[in-house]
Amino acid sequence: MTFRPEATDAITHVSIAIPVRDEAERLYRLLDALAGAASNCDLPVTAVVLANNCTDASEQIARSFFSPALQVSVHIVAFPVPTASAGKARRAAMDLAAGPGGLLMTTDADAIPGLGWIRAALDATRSGADLVCGSITADVPHVLATPSGARITRAEEAYSDLLRRVRHRLDQVAGRQSLMSAPPHYMESGASMAIRADCYHAIGGLPALDFGEDRALVFRAEAHGLRVHYSPDMTARVSGRLQGRAAGGMAACLRHRMQDTDPLADQAMILPDTLRRMWADAMSGQVRAYPDRSVSAGPHLRASDLEAWLQDLTMLVDGTVDPDFA
Repeated sequence: MTFRPEATDAITHVSIAIPVRDEAERLYRLLDALAGAASNCDLPVTAVVLANNCTDASEQIARSFFSPALQVSVHIVAFPVPTASAGKARRAAMDLAAGPGGLLMTTDADAIPGLGWIRAALDATRSGADLVCGSITADVPHVLATPSGARITRAEEAYSDLLRRVRHRLDQVAGRQSLMSAPPHYMESGASMAIRADCYHAIGGLPALDFGEDRALVFRAEAHGLRVHYSPDMTARVSGRLQGRAAGGMAACLRHRMQDTDPLADQAMILPDTLRRMWADAMSGQVRAYPDRSVSAGPHLRASDLEAWLQDLTMLVDGTVDPDFA
């Protein structure tokens, strides 16, 4: 099914879904940053705070926050502890925030969105985007200071640069991205994302996953023919903390990268042979969806795998993909 709203369906307000679990230490800083971003746009902005099994002062902080530019709406949810997850909480928050005529945004309680975060999302949707993926940064010197953390970072950066080039070519062939220039990034994080509320409802909302729900939403949007834009200006900084709230989340990933001598890579990393088959299919006219980034498209690779396959991936990009596309 392909769903595209009419161009006359104007955005009338912005709602920001924020799942929160025991974030009293960081929540005020987030709301203050959102208030600054709200003052930099021309529509009413509401922050929908979903307090998920909180045992600290998060609810009180959200309820007492005041800014002329930002309305804060607080909702209390008590998920059964055995089934509670960051993905379920984000879905519940987004469902609450997805009102008619709205631009639905989401971020994390430990994030600090930039001053232009909301404005960049609005500009992208007004230019035709249905879903906007912003970029995130994190200060992780403690990870890079370890040999394993530095190793996986170097390997992923080199491998990801080539992977982005292949993905962009595949997206161009499939008509998912512009023929003119590559997206500035392919980050798909719930800490910095926006989608038209009508599109959100039309594609069935956020996939019901415990984690990886953000990437799964982008995959679902692409499958429904929505226009996905990757914004360089919709930026947010997230904490590099090692004790997080989500099982399988960023904090757990950072700890693993510091402790494992051969750390697991991001599951979006794909083997050259898989990419080679995808490219051959594209060149033969078989346009396929780019793999779902919320799950591994093959074996879950480690730093050593990326190092071993880097030369093969380089040869695929420089020797096959770019010449074929040209």
